[in-house]
Amino acid sequence: MLKDIKNYFANFDGTTNSCRTIFLWIAVALVIAIIASKVIFARKKKNANYSEQQLAVANKKLNGGILAVVLVFATAVIITFAVCYFVEVSKGENNLTPILFYPLLALAISAVACAVAIALKPIRIVKLISAVVCLAIFVVVLVCMIVYYASGEADEAFSNIGLYVSGIVLAAAIITLACFADKRGKSFDTRTIAFAAVCVALSFALSYIRIFKMPMGGSITFASMLPIMLFAFMFGSKKGILVGAVYGILQAIQDPWIIHPAQFVLDYLAAFGAIGLTGCIRDFKVLNKNMRAQFFVGAIVACAFRFLCHYFAGVFAFGAYGAGFAAEYNMPALANAYFYSFVYQCMYIIPELMIVVVVGLVAFASKNFRRHVELYSAVKQGVVKVNSNDINNLETISQEVSAKDVEK
Repeated sequence: MLKDIKNYFANFDGTTNSCRTIFLWIAVALVIAIIASKVIFARKKKNANYSEQQLAVANKKLNGGILAVVLVFATAVIITFAVCYFVEVSKGENNLTPILFYPLLALAISAVACAVAIALKPIRIVKLISAVVCLAIFVVVLVCMIVYYASGEADEAFSNIGLYVSGIVLAAAIITLACFADKRGKSFDTRTIAFAAVCVALSFALSYIRIFKMPMGGSITFASMLPIMLFAFMFGSKKGILVGAVYGILQAIQDPWIIHPAQFVLDYLAAFGAIGLTGCIRDFKVLNKNMRAQFFVGAIVACAFRFLCHYFAGVFAFGAYGAGFAAEYNMPALANAYFYSFVYQCMYIIPELMIVVVVGLVAFASKNFRRHVELYSAVKQGVVKVNSNDINNLETISQEVSAKDVEK
């Protein structure tokens, strides 16, 4: 494993691996550059005599520039690896299962199209039509998966009943926890959809920048869960799990390990939707005075549910593979499906959690970052309306929010 991790940092074997190595180091350079620009701006702010309005304008330009660079980077990564994937498929170096790939692609496209429609015309009838269209295409996806599984082309699942039961129970638990925690009644609007699009695009791009990839799905990435986690932290668990599920569909297109419809629900929809539970601690108003602690505990809760989803999918869908690994590594205990799945999931989810928590806590260590999170959270709750000049006057905003809450 350590050898494979080392190779990912300097792997130029083929076009795809070369692109992955290059983008990994570009991502590291971008993070350093963003942190440096924020530090430089903070020092100039202290040492120079500027008005609050001038500082707000300068801060807005800096944030706009950073966002533009991030979006260009994300777009470049997605396009590059999409081209690499189809080139590999055309050369026979990669497999494409049409009955799974194209319905999933149609579902992803319909989700994007519906989001654009809602953003342009955020009225009830448009939202209703969008929901019906996405639901219909999702049903088509499940039917295609059932046909694929029934045809015998997919690998045989270890336990169908176990997949169905664990899938229903975990999906219900994730949705119930999010609904119970998040009491916000406000639906998606243009600004929320824009934030969601940016977060999904950035997470999807970062998921290509792998430090290590497991042999049967799952990988350690460059904090690819963090943008979805931040979205859920700011906008609530209910929106977070929906956006996470959309991200899960993209993951199914990017790296499909689908042998059963219920396993698809567990490994992609429920597991990545669970990332949205990062916001549940904040929704419960626990640890209100410590935003970093809220994110830390929320990230652990989200990854715990993601772990459970992958764990039961591993037990009931891929448990039979444990015997092969037991023989290969001379570890008889791996022949047990429950132990095999536990070890397999721990090997990438725990390092992934550690990376995302470290990067997230570094981000939350910035007072300016916390101000922006608090600002946009206040805006999305519909408590107070603000503009860019209010960013440097967050104490006034917080007082207005508290006053409104008291009135309620």
